[in-house]
Amino acid sequence: MVTDFYVTKLGMTQAWTTTGKRLAITRCQADDLPVITSTVLKTGKRRAIGEDQLQPTMLEVGLGRRKFANMKKPLRMKVSQSGFSFGIHHLRGIKLAHTDGSQDVALRPGSTITVDQVVQVGDVVEVQGVSKGRGFAGGIKRFGFSGGPKTHGQSDRERAVGSIGAGTYPGRVWKGKRMPGHYGHETTTVANLVVVHIDPTLHEVWLSGPVPGPIKSQLRIRKTQQTKQIELDKAASHVPETSDQSEAESLDQTSAQEAQSDIKEQTTKSTTNEKNKS
Repeated sequence: MVTDFYVTKLGMTQAWTTTGKRLAITRCQADDLPVITSTVLKTGKRRAIGEDQLQPTMLEVGLGRRKFANMKKPLRMKVSQSGFSFGIHHLRGIKLAHTDGSQDVALRPGSTITVDQVVQVGDVVEVQGVSKGRGFAGGIKRFGFSGGPKTHGQSDRERAVGSIGAGTYPGRVWKGKRMPGHYGHETTTVANLVVVHIDPTLHEVWLSGPVPGPIKSQLRIRKTQQTKQIELDKAASHVPETSDQSEAESLDQTSAQEAQSDIKEQTTKSTTNEKNKS
C-alpha cells in the first residue's frame, strides 16, 4: 500500500465550501511518478520461511522531466533499464508495505504511480517540505523577542537580545540559548491538511491550508487513516471542469440538438402532408 506521493507547489488561492466557509488553498502539481527501481528492505530480524514476502519494499521514483541526453550517465542508464525514454531531475524513495503478502504488479519498475492511486478527496494528509531560507536573522525575527526599551539611553539597542546569562554562576552561556543565527531552510511538516480537490486532467491537487517552502519546491504528501468531508462550491471556487464533465455536457448538448432536429423534421412532414391534402 502506497501512502506517500511527491508534488510541486504552484501557489496559493482561496475556495469556498457549500456552507459558505472560506478556505486557504495550496495548489500543487501532481505529475505521474515513474517507478525506477524496487528494493526489499532488510529489517535485521529473523523471519520464518514464507514471511519474506511481508518485508517492506522501497520504491525509487523519479521527479521532474528533462531531456534524456542531459542526464548524467549513471542515472541515464538506470532510467533506461527501467524502460523509460524521458529524463528526470531527482530520485526519491517511497516505502511500500505489503500487508497482504503479495507484490503489487502495478508498482513494479517500469510502471507509473498516479495521484488517484494514493489519495482521494477528503483524505487527511501530512505535508513535508523545506521552509523558506531567511539567512542570518536577529532574535526579534527569529524568535519573536520584544527588544529593549527605546528610552534611558537605549536608542542604539532597540533590537538587541540583551543579557544572555549571569556572571559568577554559571559563568558561561547555557547551551540552546536563543540568539541570532541562521533562520529557515529546515525540514518542516504540517499535519491535518485535507485534500479538497483532485484534477486528473490538469494533474493538480488542492490542499486546505498553507505548506512550507517557496513556489516550485518539492513536497511529500503522506496519507493518514483519517478522512474529513468537505464539499466545495465549484462555481464560487472556480474549479475547472474535468474531462468527464465536459464529455457528459457535450453528450447532453448533442442529444438535445438531435431531439430538436427530430422535432423539426416531424413538423415539416406534418406541414407537407397538410398541404398535399389541401
